[in-house]
Amino acid sequence: MPKKSFKVEINPEVIKYLRETSGWSIEEIAKKLKISIENYKEIEAGREFLTFQQIKQLSKLFQRPTSAFFLPQAPKELPISSAFRVLPKTEKRISKELLLAIRKAQYYQSIVNEIILDLNISFTPKIEKTKLEDNPIEVAIKERNESRIPIEKQYKFKDAYEAFNTWRKFIESKNILVFQFKFPLEDARGFSLMDTLPYVIVINSQDNILARIFTLFHEYAHLLLGITEIYNDEKIQNKEIEEWCNSFAAEFLLPSKAFETDPDLQKIMELKIYDDELISKISKTYKVSKMLVIIRLKTLGIIDEKTCKEKLVELKTVLNNRKVKKEKFARNLIKECIKEKGREFLFLLRLYRSFNGDKRYIIENLYKRVF
Repeated sequence: MPKKSFKVEINPEVIKYLRETSGWSIEEIAKKLKISIENYKEIEAGREFLTFQQIKQLSKLFQRPTSAFFLPQAPKELPISSAFRVLPKTEKRISKELLLAIRKAQYYQSIVNEIILDLNISFTPKIEKTKLEDNPIEVAIKERNESRIPIEKQYKFKDAYEAFNTWRKFIESKNILVFQFKFPLEDARGFSLMDTLPYVIVINSQDNILARIFTLFHEYAHLLLGITEIYNDEKIQNKEIEEWCNSFAAEFLLPSKAFETDPDLQKIMELKIYDDELISKISKTYKVSKMLVIIRLKTLGIIDEKTCKEKLVELKTVLNNRKVKKEKFARNLIKECIKEKGREFLFLLRLYRSFNGDKRYIIENLYKRVF
């Protein structure tokens, strides 16, 4: 017969805070602990106590360390909504997995914030703030020129992964961290944070790699506008903002300049019709998603808004019905770490750990960034 676990007196406000910030309801937790809802309410009211075994169980459910339950009081944190200008109508609609991804991003963000404050170095994002009134095409052309990645180099990317990593490095060179976390694709393709330094973009690692490239620049456009959001192309909260960001990303990744020399792009311009075969070819050539090509055709006036919407719906239906083959590979923990956290984040950690008190050492290595 198993030994009965002892009860532990802890601050009920801490329990409530941990539950709510992890996205669990009272009813769900009561069911998990196999106790009545009324009994659990007594725990959060401070009239009953959790056993240590129950604390360990909740620790796993909330994905928090056991020590978090023994905080003297609940941390005073701003609600998730305070970090976003564009958000689903209620935070209750955000899944537990997405909440965890947001918490994780904010935690990594806080680590770098402490490093830059401790070392007294500047990590202000190297971006020029933009307004919705500005032309997204013109802004994208300027940003693309600053990237120093000509269209000829884009042709030569070995595959979509090389393309993503190259674009990620460009974004990170702007003092913006880029993370890749796993959360339900139906919740979001990505999100961005700019409530404190450093600015952060989070991409859903569950998404197709070509779609991730588009999301990377969609979120970058949000940072340029100073409007953070949780991006889900099926739950658009502000049409004007989303269209601006889509137009920016489409022009950046498939520049107008390319239409002057590429025979496939010229053919589409001449035909002024939707051609599946040509769109697939363009997607492969430029390492961009078909979704981006469709949006680009709309911004150029080759297809109208109605056709654009219809084709995007068709494309999503095909992608949703496609079965992804899960191949088994030996895990490479170093590659997984770089993929999730990004080279810039890891570089700053290494720089901080090797800091010897000489400010010149920090300045010199900030410009090297050799990996």
